Amino acid sequence: MIKRALISVWNKDGLLDLANFLNKNGIEIISTGGTHKYLNDNNIPVTEISEITGMDSVMNGRVKTLNPKIFGGILADRDNNNHLDDLNKINGKTIDLIVVNLYPFVDEAVKKKLPMKKAIEYIDIGGPSMLRAAAKNYHSVCVLSDISDYLEFINEFDQENKTINLGLRKVLASRVFFRTSQYDSNIYSYFNKDENFLKSDTQFLYLEKVQDLRYGENPHQKASFCVSSGANLNWLKYQGKKLSYNNYLDIGSGYDIVNNFKEPSCSIIKHSNPCGFALGEDLLDAYKRAVSCDPVSYFGGIISFNGKVEEVLAKKLVEPFLECVIAPDYSKEALEVFKQKDNLRVISSDYESLNNKYDIRTASGGYLLQEKDFFSKDFSDYKIVTKKKPSRSEISGLVLGWKLVRFVKSNAIVIANSKQILGVGAGQMSRIDSAEIAIRKIKQFSLNLDKSIMASDAFFPFSDCIELAAKNGVKSIIQPGGSINDQENINVADDLGISMVFTSSRHFYH
Repeated sequence: MIKRALISVWNKDGLLDLANFLNKNGIEIISTGGTHKYLNDNNIPVTEISEITGMDSVMNGRVKTLNPKIFGGILADRDNNNHLDDLNKINGKTIDLIVVNLYPFVDEAVKKKLPMKKAIEYIDIGGPSMLRAAAKNYHSVCVLSDISDYLEFINEFDQENKTINLGLRKVLASRVFFRTSQYDSNIYSYFNKDENFLKSDTQFLYLEKVQDLRYGENPHQKASFCVSSGANLNWLKYQGKKLSYNNYLDIGSGYDIVNNFKEPSCSIIKHSNPCGFALGEDLLDAYKRAVSCDPVSYFGGIISFNGKVEEVLAKKLVEPFLECVIAPDYSKEALEVFKQKDNLRVISSDYESLNNKYDIRTASGGYLLQEKDFFSKDFSDYKIVTKKKPSRSEISGLVLGWKLVRFVKSNAIVIANSKQILGVGAGQMSRIDSAEIAIRKIKQFSLNLDKSIMASDAFFPFSDCIELAAKNGVKSIIQPGGSINDQENINVADDLGISMVFTSSRHFYH
């Protein structure tokens, strides 16, 4: 039977309905500080906790519930006479319902990036302790650890016997251990935010479901989108159909690409690979150039921009069928234009909130974790290995191509100039096949190979790609180097009169 409740909450949403329900059912309410004042101000009968403990809170409120009378009242097994005798000896009373939600460490400390000295004031001590004590003693005590539990409690409350059934008490107790462990994990992550995630032997990863997706990679596969607990996902979807699993993957790939450039840029993604990318005088110019890379494959693509989308660009974006547009911002006029295509997904987000530091995948019954491929150097750190040196324009193309090739599935070949992709060869089992596909795409759309470069995500095992590049007018090559045939490849490039640069870093992408 629930005779007495202790309520101590930070988030007071829904509290008046619950407190009024308890009062209506003759349940005594004990409370602390701010919660006591809130209930009292709303004319709900409530006993201040100091009247039970005989002590005022101390240390600026750090210690108010940590008292044997409180914890004895929560932990006492009602079927154990020794427990009840001990409780009587300290003049304690049984507490049958605990209603506690915790200091908002994530919202106040993590998301606001507070310094440690201020952040620790949002670490709840008494709250988790009371919750865990109540959950441990769920045979005797009911515990509500989140406002989402209130309505369930009210609906399931047996008003005749003044109790909640044991099965629900166990469910509510299990939620406590999840929520408090999640809470502690967020604090742990904050304390170790500057440490390398991979150096720890134990990883904590709590995922919160943001939404169920339309489907997974295929319509028969169920899927959901989750974020790690405490993640600050600054994401706004203005319109459009529900996102699918593939949409999320492609959005991530496209936004990664454009945010590697300061100039106005546009990427077009199909199946996680770029089929178009370009820099421009403005975003409209960049979009037109990106489409010209492959004016067939961009149909149904994911379009990403690194700047604000204005009305004139929006009018071009509603002409073809596109899956999604993502950019950091949109003008009001642009958003009005997009309404012409109500199925088109239009999303804004700052890049920082989408930029994961680590990649996590399942494999062979376990999990693979790795740092994301952020590796980059200045061109001055690379080695020109041929007699011929790349021109200034070719160097710009080499830098662009090298930035882009790491976003193409291996074996990856990118042919580009200083402003845009010209051809992409992705995901082939042999590098020469990828090179041939990239060349074929360029010829298909009659793009100009003048001052073009070739970028390869890994070394050339043979000279065939170099020969193919030179034969089709490519002027310079950038690749990691590291093959046993490096010198032979350099000799071939010298004989063919093209320049070649080694980066000493590989960019496989699977």
